[in-house]
Amino acid sequence: MVKPLLSLNHISKAFSGVRALKGVSFELLPGEVHALVGENGAGKSTLIKVISGAHHADDGTLSIANQTVGQNNPALARELGVAVIYQRPALLPDLTVAENISLGFEKPTTTRLIRWRVRKQQAKRMLARVGATIDPDALVHGLSMPEQQLVEIARALGANARILILDEPTASLSDREVDRLLDLIRELRGQGVAIVYISHRLEELFKVANRVTVLRDGESLGTWLIEDVDRGKLIQLMVGREITAVFPKQTVALGEAKLRVKNLGCSSTGVHEVNFEVRAGEIVGLAGLVTIFIALLTVSFQSVRAALMNPIKSLKSE
Repeated sequence: MVKPLLSLNHISKAFSGVRALKGVSFELLPGEVHALVGENGAGKSTLIKVISGAHHADDGTLSIANQTVGQNNPALARELGVAVIYQRPALLPDLTVAENISLGFEKPTTTRLIRWRVRKQQAKRMLARVGATIDPDALVHGLSMPEQQLVEIARALGANARILILDEPTASLSDREVDRLLDLIRELRGQGVAIVYISHRLEELFKVANRVTVLRDGESLGTWLIEDVDRGKLIQLMVGREITAVFPKQTVALGEAKLRVKNLGCSSTGVHEVNFEVRAGEIVGLAGLVTIFIALLTVSFQSVRAALMNPIKSLKSE
């Protein structure tokens, strides 16, 4: 029988009398992608922090790499092979890729000598392992979001991480970038790396996960093989009810336009010729790449606020 790399038994954690975790049990096997799902506030973030040593559990037992951990802390968790990759990579933007990767595994020396050639070679080797063709001498602030994620995963693997926790890793990625990341996750799984995968995009779970555990209100409802559940069942388990029964879509008559945006643009952000309107009783969705969407919001915030205070006022580019 395969022993789990990570095991949590009846973990509980409270903050000022509020119980964030209530007897949660969870197991992660070698070479497994284990999805962890739940609504916001279900306890996912607290559970991650218990595993990574940022929080101490009030009750229950934690075992990492066949070692029972009494008083966990971030340094001990890293030593035991745990690495957390958050939605936005925690890299130093003004250092090079090689320097960031080296921070994961280089030890301080009394001579304080830096072996630059060795550092660069190690970075190339770690980047190759995650399939990245990134220049080790490139500054991190010039990398795209998926490139930064690859650098952080390479750094974790360079520090001999055997357990990767990916917290909403695709939230800022395009569909093509998501596919590339999922391919990498499959490759790492084949190399024996154990992965905890957290995402609100449930369709991704069915592409890479082996098992899924559902949290609700700080409690673990159970663990299922991914082929034994579907999207509808997961949603029902997460929220405890049929969503369509509580919030059915209603058809309403649309009123007059309450907001018009006309020829909105800004050369510094690449936004130009943006036109749309919002009518009373209408929900308008804005879709596109994250960088463009953020730029649009940045440019239009003051103008949109003015338009909301004065309906039907046209917004023009400055």
